[in-house]
Amino acid sequence: MTNTIVITDIFGKSPALEKLSTKLQNNLSKQVKIIDPYDGKFIAFSDEKQAYQHFTQSGGVEAFAKVLLKALTKEQLPTRIIAFSVGASALWSLSENEQLIHIKQTTCFYGSQIRYYQDINPIFPIELIFPAHEVHFDVDELQKVLVQKERVTTKNTEFLHGFMNELSTNFNIDAYQEYLDYLTST
Repeated sequence: MTNTIVITDIFGKSPALEKLSTKLQNNLSKQVKIIDPYDGKFIAFSDEKQAYQHFTQSGGVEAFAKVLLKALTKEQLPTRIIAFSVGASALWSLSENEQLIHIKQTTCFYGSQIRYYQDINPIFPIELIFPAHEVHFDVDELQKVLVQKERVTTKNTEFLHGFMNELSTNFNIDAYQEYLDYLTST
């Protein structure tokens, strides 16, 4: 048996993410847990700017990584993780930690802050799915560095950062369905 965990982006736990988790749960026929930076509280952000400010004021990626480490070390079963944006970056920042050896598969969407942790060498398999481009860095250049690492695979998409989140201005229903199908077939 394998645990499945979804790690959120800056919006945290939201009806949109719960909908995605329910679809994963129904298609995978197993319970899906959600880990977010706000202790499971629903926060109705007016837009991405407000969500990002709140996330930053809550301690950013480093604080979220501490929350993640505490939650993930409680897991006993082999674990599959699906992570988004800052959740993907926080997971990447922990991916050398020997306490997380039970993680067997990860799919990380648009973890843009991974660029700050390029020296990390993950101990578990990580698939990094990148958007077509990012405003603050060259996606292709980052991929060239990361793909050289053991246990790391990368994939480019034609979509923009946030394409899997209904709350994002970059949400894309076609991409959402494509990657939902992908996640439930792997």
